[in-house]
Amino acid sequence: MIQKNLKINYEVWSERLTKIYGKGKEALEAVSKIDLRVKPGVHGFLGPNGAGKTTTYNMLVGAISISEGKAKIRGKKAGSVAAKQVIGFLPQDPVFYEDMTGEDYLIYMGQLGGLKSKEAKRKAQELLDYFDLFDARNREISKYSSGMKQKIGIAAALIHDPKVLILDEPTANLDPLGRADVIKKIRDLSDKVSVFVSSHILSEIEQMCEDVTMINHGKIVISDSIKNIKKSYVSNLYILDTDMNEKFLEMLKNIDFISKVRIEEIDGKIHIIPKDQDKLRELIPQMLIKNKATLYSFHQPELSLQDIFMEIMAKKEDIKK
Repeated sequence: MIQKNLKINYEVWSERLTKIYGKGKEALEAVSKIDLRVKPGVHGFLGPNGAGKTTTYNMLVGAISISEGKAKIRGKKAGSVAAKQVIGFLPQDPVFYEDMTGEDYLIYMGQLGGLKSKEAKRKAQELLDYFDLFDARNREISKYSSGMKQKIGIAAALIHDPKVLILDEPTANLDPLGRADVIKKIRDLSDKVSVFVSSHILSEIEQMCEDVTMINHGKIVISDSIKNIKKSYVSNLYILDTDMNEKFLEMLKNIDFISKVRIEEIDGKIHIIPKDQDKLRELIPQMLIKNKATLYSFHQPELSLQDIFMEIMAKKEDIKK
């Protein structure tokens, strides 16, 4: 009974979720026994091309069958009518009825989602305004730009007031301003709907999400809060900036416990990778005092999610080889 309640508390839950294409020697395990735990809020889903993200999404929304294991959306069996009723889904490459106007398309999608005609029209106009498409509401979708189509796709996923929004690359085809607008809207929407979102642009995930799951070769590599992941991956790089950078560079080159040291061309600061971090932290104040140098900054930069992702994926590729 306790386990059942735990499942209901997750927006998306899976146990050993697996997708196998083909049979026998030709069988391909695209997703392998993954356990998802997506809590309310915005949860990122990351992985290189071919990692299994889109296949996972398609199993969760019932677009393809589950080979093994099970999954639930807010406690409802993935693929069931009850689960589909609480999901809004934007696929990676959405397809539209392009001879319909933006407003007619949203009304149609709202009616498919169970809304009555007047309510569907009200919601359609509300979403068109929210996504800055109201002035284009009577234009055929075939005449929309790629960015406008992406926005109408997100609006269509929201028209029936879902509880869980699954977005596969929602900022694709958007210019920088459009990306920033959609990211802000996703953050705002998270007060009302939980979002499970993938993106190849990890800086966007970092802006949107508190938690992330990384997948590679169909298996979960890590799943945790971004805060906890960053604590686990501390940079070994130190950056020093003084009024004597050239002089300090030459001095540091002769220190045996320093692996690499150079002046970064972009910012002119000294980048140091030590073998012994404690010794470096003791050395720098001594050097500053002895040479009567002015210190502008000395710090250990936090790794970005992009840096950590690349490190994790590189390690997994090495293990696989």
